[in-house]
Amino acid sequence: MREAMAKVFLVFWCVILQLELLTTTNDKMDNQIHNLIDCSRKNLTTMPDVLRNSTTDLNLQGNLLHVVPAWSFQKSRILKSIDLSYNRLKVIERGAFAGLVKLSILNLRSNLLTSKLLNMNIFQGLISLQELVIQNNKFYDNSTFFQTVISRVKSLVKLKMDLSRPNKIDKCLCNLSNLQDLEILGLPGQSYSDDFFQKIKCLRIETLMLDSVLSLAPNTFISFPNLKTLRIAIHTARARYDVISSIFKSLKIFKGRNMTELSITGNPHRNGFVLGHPHFAVLEKICLQKLNLVGDSILGVKFNPFLRYGLKENCLEELNLSDNLLFDSKDKYVFAFCAFKHLKIIRIPREVVKDNRVKRSTKDDVSYSVCLPKTLEQLDLHSHVKSYIRRRVANLTIINGSNLKVLNMANVTVQDCNGTINGIENLEYLDMSGFNCKLLSEHLLSHFPKLITFIAQDAKLGIGLNSLETASEFFERNLDVQHIDLMMNSIHSLPDGLFNHPFRQKISIILDKNNLQSLPNFPSKPNTIQQISLKYNKFSCLKEDEMTKLDIIKPSSVFLRGNPIECSCKTLSFLKWVHRSGIIGDVDEVECVLQNGTLASLSHFLRNLKTFEISCESQIWLIFASSFTSVIILAVIFGIIYYRYQFAFEYFFLRIKMKLRHYQPLLEEFNHDAFISYSHKDIPWVKTLYDKLDSKGFNLCLYDKDFQGGMPIAECIVEAINSSRKVVFVITKDFLESSWGTYEIEMTRMHAFREGRESMVIVIMKDAIDKDKLPKALKEIWYKVVCIVWPFQTEAPYNSEEIFYEKLCIALSEGRRKLCDDNTSNL
Repeated sequence: MREAMAKVFLVFWCVILQLELLTTTNDKMDNQIHNLIDCSRKNLTTMPDVLRNSTTDLNLQGNLLHVVPAWSFQKSRILKSIDLSYNRLKVIERGAFAGLVKLSILNLRSNLLTSKLLNMNIFQGLISLQELVIQNNKFYDNSTFFQTVISRVKSLVKLKMDLSRPNKIDKCLCNLSNLQDLEILGLPGQSYSDDFFQKIKCLRIETLMLDSVLSLAPNTFISFPNLKTLRIAIHTARARYDVISSIFKSLKIFKGRNMTELSITGNPHRNGFVLGHPHFAVLEKICLQKLNLVGDSILGVKFNPFLRYGLKENCLEELNLSDNLLFDSKDKYVFAFCAFKHLKIIRIPREVVKDNRVKRSTKDDVSYSVCLPKTLEQLDLHSHVKSYIRRRVANLTIINGSNLKVLNMANVTVQDCNGTINGIENLEYLDMSGFNCKLLSEHLLSHFPKLITFIAQDAKLGIGLNSLETASEFFERNLDVQHIDLMMNSIHSLPDGLFNHPFRQKISIILDKNNLQSLPNFPSKPNTIQQISLKYNKFSCLKEDEMTKLDIIKPSSVFLRGNPIECSCKTLSFLKWVHRSGIIGDVDEVECVLQNGTLASLSHFLRNLKTFEISCESQIWLIFASSFTSVIILAVIFGIIYYRYQFAFEYFFLRIKMKLRHYQPLLEEFNHDAFISYSHKDIPWVKTLYDKLDSKGFNLCLYDKDFQGGMPIAECIVEAINSSRKVVFVITKDFLESSWGTYEIEMTRMHAFREGRESMVIVIMKDAIDKDKLPKALKEIWYKVVCIVWPFQTEAPYNSEEIFYEKLCIALSEGRRKLCDDNTSNL
């Protein structure tokens, strides 16, 4: 009894614990949902009533709000971030942000706020506000008042504000004793004088961002003794031709200083320049860790000044010259990298060389080396346009490359990929997009055992991979790879065994924008592939074996957007598989072609799949029924036609059969003067007839005399008709009862019609038979036949055997070259 009670008590507590755990889990999920409320780009015109006590982040960006009413955020006193940027705000009522003592970030960028409608105490009570973004508004009407309002937020650490000529920084900002990060947007561009920042020398600014710069005076930054990070964005449309020169002159003030970052961006193409001695002479006197000269229209890098900068003691850890076009630079600045002692990241585009200047190397054993800083971890040489070089990937050695983990050489178009790269054995990321890999070595990646990401877009690998004799060796030593991107390689198929390796992690394979119509040869092993992207290929559906393979591989997602997917009864099994498996990750973005030729969303189509399946089944039964009915109708029609023209068919098939036996019809001569058709019961009379005619020189064909043994009777009959000038039918009552007699009449009629010999038929009326009782086939040609009556009525005038044989001899002689002699009087 006690044991039973103990078990019941234990079960009770387990249920209680599970309920508590479930409640806690649901609370956590609710908190995650309510912590962030995203109402961005909803075309809202009034503040939404969606806040909860747990909300910490509110995004109202990109709506149509004009007013922020008072007490708008009272339902959530723990808000930490509010984004009201890119609205149409003109008024923020007093007390709009009341009670938000934990608010640390407020973004009011790109609205219609003015000093006239801005309340002096608008930010009162925001004791935790550290970041205020209020750029691109309409404060140029009274910039001093605007700065006074901001100066009351003494907790600010980061400020992004407007400034327009002729207004300058006001000394009231000295109240912001905690301000360290200042970003200024000058509209529509700003020229900075030596005393521009004189009034805020009191602040300890460490990060300064100047947007829309036209020019700088030499002592612009003299008021920032603590400046560590300087970011300058040039006004592209109105920048002066010497803006770069003025900027570098203003940097001389930092001589001997330790700085974290210097960034200059946006120099227009018309002000393109070569980075040389005047620039490096300034930089080498600053202990600068990060240099960004991105998108500055740099036309080249002088080798000697760059090398000297590297050899001198410097602190440079990151060099970024991305988005510049270096046209036909003669200075090989790449070979100066080795001089830098602290560089960890290099982003610098390879010089652009026109394709027609590049001559392919004729040597097969090309070997060369490149030296890098020992500390280098990332090397980015990619360009947005293809940069053709004379080098080949063949026995390339990287010196000091043991720390390199990222190598981006996209659009650095080498001549071929038939080689290996040594010295960067710890490489994890390789981008060789734009290479010319028609010639490809299976050992190209063999020295990168730690490779994780391999990108080779538009590298002609559709040719290179399929030309390998042992394609299975291409990824054989890259067992840590997780991401393979082979986009835009004109791939129709992939060689067997390419991915058939014991990879340590699930891999994602991107095959977008190729020419695939069927699934490549992936290994049929579960849990080896994470994702397969097949976007913008030529798939209309997946075949049964391909769906089965995917069910075995079990990737988390397959992407098919941009393919000509077909939604029809023919692809029903594929559509059912898509619906069942849930494996198509972009099903909402896939369009399929319906049976009427229109496009539809695949996800929407799948919602009505059951109805479509029923219609397909009905259609299949309808097709089957109509096909079966059609077959029956055709069979009946054919049967009727065959019954009606059975002798014509019989004659046709016999003629074909005779031709297959190499039977050749006579052209002018016949073997017999006549073939006599008769009933076997009339043989005595026919034998007398035969003897009479034979004595007169007529060559006659008879069954018993001339038919060959071993041949079918039907074939013998047709051959006898073909080889005889005339066919004589001895019509008796016994003949009419014979089936062979009717058959011979039909065959003769078909032969006469086909050969144009309608007058070849002679009929001997042996018995007194009414014409209506004659065979139908004979009656149809009766007007063409020669009819001779046997004298069975002796009392009739001129009805004697002599006259009968005379008529018969004349009929048989028609068409003969040598007629029988005139002995008819003796008949």
